[in-house]
Amino acid sequence: MSAQLAHAESCDAQASTLHAEYTIHTHSAKGDNTKLLNLWRQQNMVAHEYPQTRITETWEHIHNRLIKPTRYFDEHQRAIEYQPGESVHGKTETSWTYRNQLFSDELLASMTPGNIQGDDCLQTQTYTLNKNGAEWTLIWLPELSIAKSFSVVSGSQTIEWSLTTLQFDPAPVDAFFAHRMAYQTTDFADIGDDHTDPFLTKMVHQGFIEKGASGYYNAKGEAIGEGHHH
Repeated sequence: MSAQLAHAESCDAQASTLHAEYTIHTHSAKGDNTKLLNLWRQQNMVAHEYPQTRITETWEHIHNRLIKPTRYFDEHQRAIEYQPGESVHGKTETSWTYRNQLFSDELLASMTPGNIQGDDCLQTQTYTLNKNGAEWTLIWLPELSIAKSFSVVSGSQTIEWSLTTLQFDPAPVDAFFAHRMAYQTTDFADIGDDHTDPFLTKMVHQGFIEKGASGYYNAKGEAIGEGHHH
């Protein structure tokens, strides 16, 4: 095996099983706000964990075609399971790279690529974009398909993502997914039939089950990282 091929295989192995923690800092006239977001990858599964809301969302890539979403309420150890292709919050999942990478291939393609630095799995490439008067800067790790940092600077606010933790040990990743797989799960299609479950009644009432309550959105209400805004 050539050294180059071995390098590619080791980077692919790291990219497919990892835990990345991001600090997301927003600065505006309204004040400063800091949130955490954890990205967990395990082969064909990816999870976005939001510690503030204690909600975890996972997506499973089935046959490299369908995407199966599940929403975990970590505080209650309950889960809502959606079928592949089923509309969640009025939207059907079509972009695996958006979920798996937080920044979709479509978004990367719309940005201007800059210099590549470094020569191992942690090599970086800078991408820039000027959009609606805002300067977007993404420091990308192409071998791992994750962001090292991301910023959106406009006249009204600044949003900065920083990668604070990056781990490739499969044990905590396996434990993270296994813990959630043990939750009591309800199929989304069955929710309307059960009026006796106080958890489901509360979640529907609060809008957690239909409306997205965990993602990160920019000033225009667009999910950050998604390349195809409507």
